[in-house]
Amino acid sequence: MVNKRSQIQYSDQFFRAILCAGSAFLVAMYGNSAHYLDTVSTQSFPVKFLVALFITAFFLEFVHWVTVKLDRRFDWKEKPFGRPVLQFLFGVMLPGLTDYLFLSLYRWYFGLSNAHPDVISQSSASFMIMPIFLFNLYYLVYYKMLKNREDKKTPKVSKKTLLANQGNRTIPIALDEIRYIYHQDRINYLVTSGAKEYVLNESLDELESILSKKDFFRLNRKTIIHYLACSHFQPHGHGKLLIQLEPKFREETVVSQVRAPKFREWINR
Repeated sequence: MVNKRSQIQYSDQFFRAILCAGSAFLVAMYGNSAHYLDTVSTQSFPVKFLVALFITAFFLEFVHWVTVKLDRRFDWKEKPFGRPVLQFLFGVMLPGLTDYLFLSLYRWYFGLSNAHPDVISQSSASFMIMPIFLFNLYYLVYYKMLKNREDKKTPKVSKKTLLANQGNRTIPIALDEIRYIYHQDRINYLVTSGAKEYVLNESLDELESILSKKDFFRLNRKTIIHYLACSHFQPHGHGKLLIQLEPKFREETVVSQVRAPKFREWINR
């Protein structure tokens, strides 16, 4: 079964393009001992750069593809031992060895095999595997960043009830029975589908953080509603919305111009 973590999207197309162009430039400069301005001005440099651009783009996209595939079945957190091994084999060694072959052909085609022996004698394998290793490291860091962002958005506790007060009694109220919560005279009230009213101890900010963002929406600083509580809504001037609640509420419930687009998106399920 595909892991939920496969939903992670690496939205980095622009950065990949920049990274690819920079790597291609370094590859095109490979094997030249002349000053870089002299090298760039040669007639062969554009051809070298285009060939290098194709090579680096291919391997960068390959590392991206491998990373996405492994994310789906071998998450870093769930497979802390197997994932690094697979990432190294398929994300570093396989493209690294293939890339070394491409570099050998590149050197042969542009006559770099015997030119500038002091430069060529340096490890070609290290020169080509290092960018691929950095590509993999980049995706690991990017993955950690996205996971931290996702964890912050995910409620720490999956609640099914709220504890409400009625007189000296404490009553657990199922979340799907709640229609809306409102603040009045320094007290927070909960209203159920049967129009029963209870008192809550938590603040609206605390309730907003623990209630499902899919089912509940903070209309304004005084009101949180369940999506089933919205009977209908209509324009209320200057981009605002007037919400009709069910069970009926004795005051007008208004969504500001700023929050109105978010409300429309949320209620359209």
